[in-house]
Amino acid sequence: MLIESQCLVPSSPGPIWDLIMDVPQTAFCVPGLEEIKPGEDGKFQATLKARVGPITLTFTGTIQMLEQDPELHLAKFLLLGSDRRVGGSFQTNMTVRLIPQGPNETQLDISADTMFMGKLGELGQPIIRRKTASTIDQFVKNLAEKLA
Repeated sequence: MLIESQCLVPSSPGPIWDLIMDVPQTAFCVPGLEEIKPGEDGKFQATLKARVGPITLTFTGTIQMLEQDPELHLAKFLLLGSDRRVGGSFQTNMTVRLIPQGPNETQLDISADTMFMGKLGELGQPIIRRKTASTIDQFVKNLAEKLA
């Protein structure tokens, strides 16, 4: 499932890029993030609580930066998580791109391609799509507030 989101942030790309490269600071912009700590091989271990439809899930997993291009302001991440209680997991390939729009305005584009496995995949596309889209939108808003 591919979800894309974009917004204008009242800042030049530099400060936004610096924040995005600080994975723990940026991760706390994700609603429901409870904990993040450095792991092995540049990965970060994270715990996230999310309500999807009638179910509250607690995901444990990793965030890994796969690629970064400071000149293009493009970064790619891999997010993996699972909830043992429900027996489901997800894998998200996320791309973040910054596009200058003026001296103090930048378009923030986020593309998240997520695959749900196990019981999570059985919840239904409309419910999962709404939750994923609202999580990304709230992340973008939180990131913009952190920069303000």
